[in-house]
Amino acid sequence: MHRRLLLAAASAAFLLIALSIGCTKLDTTTLGADLITVDNVNTFADTLNVNATQGIFNDSTILQKGDNHAVGVITTDPLFGKTEARIYLQFKPTFYPFYFGLAGDTTKFDPNNKAGFDSAFVCLSYKGAWGDTSVAGNIPQTFEVRAINDDNFRSQTDTIRQLGSTTPIVDNNVLGSAIITPQIISRKVILARGRDSVSNQIRIKLTGDGALFAATLFNGQDTTASGTNNGFFSDSIFRKKYNGFEIRVTNATSGNTLYYVNLAEAKSRFEFHYHKTKNGIRDTVFQSLQMYTTRVGTIAASSSMNFIKRDYSGVTLPQPNTATDNVFLQTSPGTFSNLSIPGLTGYSNKIVHRAFLIVEQTPDNAATDNIYTPPPYLYLDLKDTLLSSPQRYKPVYFDLTSAAPYNPDVTTTNGLYHPFPLGNVDIGSFGGAALKRFEPAGNVFYRYEINLTRYVQHIVTNGYKNYDLRLYAPFNYYYPQYLGTQYIIPFYNPIALGRVRVGSGLNINHKMKMVVIYSKV
Repeated sequence: MHRRLLLAAASAAFLLIALSIGCTKLDTTTLGADLITVDNVNTFADTLNVNATQGIFNDSTILQKGDNHAVGVITTDPLFGKTEARIYLQFKPTFYPFYFGLAGDTTKFDPNNKAGFDSAFVCLSYKGAWGDTSVAGNIPQTFEVRAINDDNFRSQTDTIRQLGSTTPIVDNNVLGSAIITPQIISRKVILARGRDSVSNQIRIKLTGDGALFAATLFNGQDTTASGTNNGFFSDSIFRKKYNGFEIRVTNATSGNTLYYVNLAEAKSRFEFHYHKTKNGIRDTVFQSLQMYTTRVGTIAASSSMNFIKRDYSGVTLPQPNTATDNVFLQTSPGTFSNLSIPGLTGYSNKIVHRAFLIVEQTPDNAATDNIYTPPPYLYLDLKDTLLSSPQRYKPVYFDLTSAAPYNPDVTTTNGLYHPFPLGNVDIGSFGGAALKRFEPAGNVFYRYEINLTRYVQHIVTNGYKNYDLRLYAPFNYYYPQYLGTQYIIPFYNPIALGRVRVGSGLNINHKMKMVVIYSKV
């Protein structure tokens, strides 16, 4: 298992905030409200033009097994087209040799005392939704479960897969399905004859071939390695008999919501309900298999994957690397913008009090923009000139945080050092949060402000290069020239949550610009 930079706390905290507001209102901040007064005597301000062109990622975003995953479809976004999200995962027993029930229980099928398998559910712990979550506007989606039939998927338990990777091979037979809306998920479900209950859980009952599959697995409890039904004898044998499940939306032709689930939580499970007897007393209970994010003793980590596909057919994104009035930014996996600020080249003889990039949304349709809300945060990095094929990037100098020094130009492979601030990006100082604003006519739009004060001061004072920039809304990122995917750095956006059309430097009403407030030397 790779060593990784564990910076996920802030990301997880924001996910709870972002998803709890459903389709959407983001809290605003006052970043930039306390700017130094410009008096044109001692303090001046320059507004520099920003060149912005469209980019589309060949995405390499990676989800950890314990990250929140997306499942569902968006088919009605008039600006960004369609999104389809599927989940692939394995559930496993909590011990081996595994058995259902307790010592002295009769759990296998017995017509005399009516013991044995009853039903099974694939369950996912629900964390929130993005898109149209209203009762009136939400389109119910039918979630389906299929069996994975792919030896590579089941065997590569430690693999951290990219979002755009080739999907595992699955059987055509549907093992179970359920109609899903946020309102259905929130209902309380009573379990085990009222002894337990659960809500905020996606529950898909296995029926037909799915019920037969679960019953066969339930009855495979031989406790010897050579037994006929020995699927629960050991982890290696279990994985040979059961590869895992795919969860996706049937046909993926209608829907306008992505659902977020956490596979590692207790409410994500393969749930078996069965009848048992003990001392002649009959009872109905349930027992579950779970998802493992890491190896535990002899039990290998569960294989998992979140496949997210963007489809821009039917919409008109700007041509890449071409001057345009607007650029389109979509949270990973998605799009980005190439920026350049020619006016910073040769900038000199100034004490920079504040320098910040202003990025403003170009509103589309108020109702649609309120459903498909902007990315909570934008991020900015530098286009590295040392390698252009493939293009390489590096963090912005100085301004990501004031808490600790870091050096984007260090390329050491020393495992104790990574040239990125260990406290992650300090949003309070670097900015990048979506700020709610109002046009003179009262229309709502969002604005982002990104602080580059110290970087610009070093251009002025020390002759730092005026790099081209990349603006985007990552879920996480890594810089391969340092330590590669061993250090995956989380950001503050939930996966695939948020999209926004913003004005470029050519836009009249929502112009992208760099503002520099300074005193003369």
